[in-house]
Amino acid sequence: MTIEELHNKLVELKIPEDRYYLHGLYGSADDNDKIALTIRQGKYTIEYETYFKERGEKHSVRTFTNEDEVSNWLLEKLVEEQEFLKSQREKSI
Repeated sequence: MTIEELHNKLVELKIPEDRYYLHGLYGSADDNDKIALTIRQGKYTIEYETYFKERGEKHSVRTFTNEDEVSNWLLEKLVEEQEFLKSQREKSI
């Protein structure tokens, strides 16, 4: 899965764009308080870094070298987050 395909899947699943940042290409305009992805040139290959940024600090940083792997991992995390938020809303009703 590519980053573009990931974005299309997230739209299909109705996951709000303000919940994720995909290197400034898709999702939110900034990476604060959400799951984020940045892409950079590593020493030998392209690196995909995922993290959660809170108050300007990166947490839970993971680095991937495969676009398919990072896209599937992000999809799983964002779906889990969406299900958690949905269950919390249902409990408060």
